[in-house]
Amino acid sequence: MIYLLLAAGLFMGWSLGTVDSAGAFGTAVATRVVRYRTAVIIIAVFVVAGAFIGGSGNIGALSLLAESNEVIASGQEVQAASDAGSLASLQLRSAIKAAIIFACAGLTVFAMSWLKFPVSANQAITGAIIGWGLFSADYSNPNLLAVNLPMIGRFAATWILNPLGAGIVSFVLAKTLGRIMEKRFSSLSGYDNFIKAGYLIAGALGSFSIGLNSSANVTALYFDSHYTGSGQAANLLTDPTLAAGLGGIAIAVGALTYSKKIMMTVGGGIADISQMDGFIVIIAMSLTVVIMGKMLGIPVSTSQAMVGAVIGAGLTRGVGSVHFGVIKKIGLAWVTSPTVAGVLTYSIAFLTSGYLS
Repeated sequence: MIYLLLAAGLFMGWSLGTVDSAGAFGTAVATRVVRYRTAVIIIAVFVVAGAFIGGSGNIGALSLLAESNEVIASGQEVQAASDAGSLASLQLRSAIKAAIIFACAGLTVFAMSWLKFPVSANQAITGAIIGWGLFSADYSNPNLLAVNLPMIGRFAATWILNPLGAGIVSFVLAKTLGRIMEKRFSSLSGYDNFIKAGYLIAGALGSFSIGLNSSANVTALYFDSHYTGSGQAANLLTDPTLAAGLGGIAIAVGALTYSKKIMMTVGGGIADISQMDGFIVIIAMSLTVVIMGKMLGIPVSTSQAMVGAVIGAGLTRGVGSVHFGVIKKIGLAWVTSPTVAGVLTYSIAFLTSGYLS
């Protein structure tokens, strides 16, 4: 029963994969440089590689946010339950709460994906955790606020800094490097092959960065940071590499099965960009996600970075090249997704307060 609840986290990973795949190959597929089937196979391979190699780095921050919002058990709760002989009951309650969080966030992301909005899975999972905590945690406690508010602030800051930073990087690269490369290579007979090779390499890099950065969003709530090897674990996964790897596999499955809609929206619906610009966009997104994630120590949104990068590249060709109607809908989705996920989990926390407290 406990391990069956892990399926909710894997569903979250699948939903994330349907959205974040656009960050790696959205522009390549939309500009018809790379076939969709080729793109998703490369995404699947490199997302899993990134998750296993370095995806565990962002698990701790998300676990801490979940712990302070009464989603997963703290070290003190683990010790108390162990002394009382009720560790199995604590483990089951933690798994159920994690499953609820992931199910609410995953449903929110899936609904937005179905509407063709590249929403942020990072926002949805954060909103779901905070929604649960607003009902379950004691926000009047100064010690709790001292942990929660800075952590929430870090996550919220990325929702602005991440797309803004990607937009700036993309604008600068497209305005300088992109224009130089277009002038020098566009007239060559092998230009099309050159562009395709560039997209494939950039897409592989982008996919690796997704696995590196986003896999924590999938299984962090099932990871037990208090496990000491003594067998006293309150959550399902005690190996951070395995936890991140499972997340990467779930993301890969999402990319393979249901990612084309968002790829086309991000790649061609936000702004009018050239094939060279599309290549620059993937590079800008990948650089921003890796740097931002390392600087802040938390998982950041690849979909937000991708949207910002596409806008930045589009602006190099004039304001008229940017489709602000589409951007307005995306911005609305970015506000809606954490709100909806938070309301869902708050409601469920209220309904189950007598059972999971």
